[in-house]
Amino acid sequence: MSRALKLALFGDPVEHSRSPEIHRRFGEQTGVELEYTTIRCSSPEFGPRFAAFIVAGGSGANLTLPLKQAGLAVCQQVDPDARAARAVNTLVKRADGWHGYNTDGPGLLLDLQGLGIPVTDQRILVIGAGGATAGILAPLLAQSPRLLAILNRTGARAEALAEKHAHRGHVIGGGFEHSEALKDFDLLIQAGSSGHHGILPPLQRRWLKPGAQAYDLNYGPAHRAFADWCREHKLPCHDGLGMLVGQAALAFEIWTGQLPDTAPVVQALRAF
Repeated sequence: MSRALKLALFGDPVEHSRSPEIHRRFGEQTGVELEYTTIRCSSPEFGPRFAAFIVAGGSGANLTLPLKQAGLAVCQQVDPDARAARAVNTLVKRADGWHGYNTDGPGLLLDLQGLGIPVTDQRILVIGAGGATAGILAPLLAQSPRLLAILNRTGARAEALAEKHAHRGHVIGGGFEHSEALKDFDLLIQAGSSGHHGILPPLQRRWLKPGAQAYDLNYGPAHRAFADWCREHKLPCHDGLGMLVGQAALAFEIWTGQLPDTAPVVQALRAF
């Protein structure tokens, strides 16, 4: 009988996910035998598909869109980051039931650290107020930036998100129509989804100080429009592939107790 760790990614779509390849490389690197599959399912299908996965011996899972909120319902314990984000991307079976985590924000911090981009005492501007932003706010604010501002097309969503996290630090939110006073930011984080459609929000270079850097949570084709804008405005820019690998590494650590080295995996992924 195989003793391989049985893992899966649930979501829709999942066919083009790089997670199986990432975790295969982590397993080879650490000597952990695992089976990592993808299971495409909608929110209504998640309950029965997850139950079948458990019966088949599943001991850990990743969740992607549209299931990150649905994952909360199967957890007996929820990590503070996941509770703050109201979203789970990692599930692990413990003796007392299923525990839920959100490794997106910590994965971002892991990549920023590797890139030498500081967060503490910095002025950070985040574009977008959706689920991606919700997942990174608490970990970012835990690093004590001087200011974290959220801009969104619908200003009320950014304001509500900022208010929810106001107890964590200096955080403000609003719409692009109220961005005239924004300036002197050290780091621009593009967390919106418009790049998937090849378009950008109304970004302004004047928001950023000389020497600022930019980071896009997206990678691949969804990153191109933002990368072009950064290149045009001579702004150093990084895509989210390192974050993808970083959040996967933290999930792998939750499942196995071993934190793999992300650098060679990112390098291998970029080679294809």
